[in-house]
Amino acid sequence: MSAGHYKRLNQLWGATLVRHHDRTSFKNTEDLHETIDSIPLGDVRWTSDTCNYKVTEKDGPGPLPSWKTATYEINFRDPCAVVCNLLANSDFKHEFDYTPIRDFTQTDGIRRRDFMSGDWAWKQADNIGKDKKTHGSMFVPVILGSDKTTVSVATGQNEYWPLYASIGNVHNNVRRAHRDVLVVIGFLALPKTSKEYANDDDFRKFR
Repeated sequence: MSAGHYKRLNQLWGATLVRHHDRTSFKNTEDLHETIDSIPLGDVRWTSDTCNYKVTEKDGPGPLPSWKTATYEINFRDPCAVVCNLLANSDFKHEFDYTPIRDFTQTDGIRRRDFMSGDWAWKQADNIGKDKKTHGSMFVPVILGSDKTTVSVATGQNEYWPLYASIGNVHNNVRRAHRDVLVVIGFLALPKTSKEYANDDDFRKFR
């Protein structure tokens, strides 16, 4: 909603409160946004930054390909805040492992089902237990993933790879059911170049 639209709605709202000798809850759009941002649960705000290829001596004095001089935009959300939101979501409380688990079968086998039933999670918890500073801490494995599904914006000249995050404490059935445990935390700019540099080691590493 634009500031102009909000101002008009706020005026109409205020007019209905005059008879009650009252006023609206927010002074202006900034006050409204600050109130929304202070809510502990909800979507984490998006922010953006830029990055570019770091030119070194090995690139030589000659002209550089366009991908080495271009600036790329990265849109992202604070991953720590996203993880805190996931941990605070009471919808997962009955399908959540607070510690690594080992589920033994009747034949002394181990049933592998959710992330926290794996040996790696068990070993990480052992490492936490060895450090007195981390006693009482909970192991929260953060799972990151991306795919080659490109997202085009504006004129379609800019393409991004979505970056997803989840936590390993939540059971797999919740993740498969798309119950907001898999969260988009970023859009990675997709550098482009000509066919001449498509297999260039520097380009492939930067990309």
